Amino acid sequence: MIAFVRDFKKFTSKEIQKNIIATEPNVLKLFEMGNGRFEFWEKTNMPKMIKGEYYLIQKTNYIHANPVRKQYVKNPEDWVWSSANTEGKINVDSVA
Repeated sequence: MIAFVRDFKKFTSKEIQKNIIATEPNVLKLFEMGNGRFEFWEKTNMPKMIKGEYYLIQKTNYIHANPVRKQYVKNPEDWVWSSANTEGKINVDSVA
């Protein structure tokens, strides 16, 4: 599992950097660590196995609260991409 996460982070970091350079080059400085290095992932961001209902509910609530904490929306169900929004629909054709 650790090798997969390492490889995933390495691959996605390179892709994120390429995308930022191509679309929003001024944003790249937000991730600069010095010596021409950039950090897109927290070092402590490692997945944990969900082994019980309590842990699953706790993590789901945390994810639902993220857009509220960032003040993107007032309520978790207001975030269209959230599973808390049972009424929302995403039109895949318009996401490009």
